[in-house]
Amino acid sequence: MLMNNLENIKAVLIDLEGVLYSDNQLIPGSIDIIKTLKKEGLKLRFLTNTTTAPRKIILEKLINFGFDIEEKEIFTPIIATKNYLGDNSIKKISLVTNIEIIEEFKEYEITQKDPEAVIMGDIYKNFNWEILDLIFKLVYLNNAALIALHQNKYCMRDEKASLDLGPFVKAVEYASNKKSILMGKPEKKFFDMAIKDMEISKDSVLMIGDDIISDIKGAKDFGIKAIQVKTGKFQKEDCLDKFIQPDLRINSIIDLMK
Repeated sequence: MLMNNLENIKAVLIDLEGVLYSDNQLIPGSIDIIKTLKKEGLKLRFLTNTTTAPRKIILEKLINFGFDIEEKEIFTPIIATKNYLGDNSIKKISLVTNIEIIEEFKEYEITQKDPEAVIMGDIYKNFNWEILDLIFKLVYLNNAALIALHQNKYCMRDEKASLDLGPFVKAVEYASNKKSILMGKPEKKFFDMAIKDMEISKDSVLMIGDDIISDIKGAKDFGIKAIQVKTGKFQKEDCLDKFIQPDLRINSIIDLMK
């Protein structure tokens, strides 16, 4: 098994979309790999930039696929955001997210008039001028903080690269001249949150992902080892020197068995 050749690795951070499944199709061998990693005694945390569903829905999807995963093992930008809101005593927020996310913030006052923070998530085809202009006005004129659940440039939809949340966040940043507060990968605090939850030294942690920026650069910038899989968002240009490179690149997560 490849993992046995990686010295001192005691815990693994694993991306979901593009690594375990892609476009709602299970990636062959991924269920067996998770079983094997757990059998080997490795601690696992699943880091996802998914902002279109609450954690319990993500867990339900994984269980339906056949994975043996616990809810506490899943880390999303929503969890990081709620930690940030609590740490900064923010009570009034504006949500620009999938409607299913609203239940995650039921303890907050949700308003479009005078929020202390605007939270941007992926709303796919619902992004339009009116929504972006509203966010801009709340950030620029009302001085609300701009929280980005992630800043992925693109994602895979129907097996094709498609715009993700990042470009819309950058549009608001550019217009308002105000930097967003990033919650998901590649934000260092996001990796730190998952590692602290495992109560383990980051020297013993490995990241497995498909995104050369969010997963690989994020992990390397944080100071942990990283493996990129050639599934999901992987593209040939990821191998170019303009990107921070992983410690290892494999065809798919099944190759961890080799």
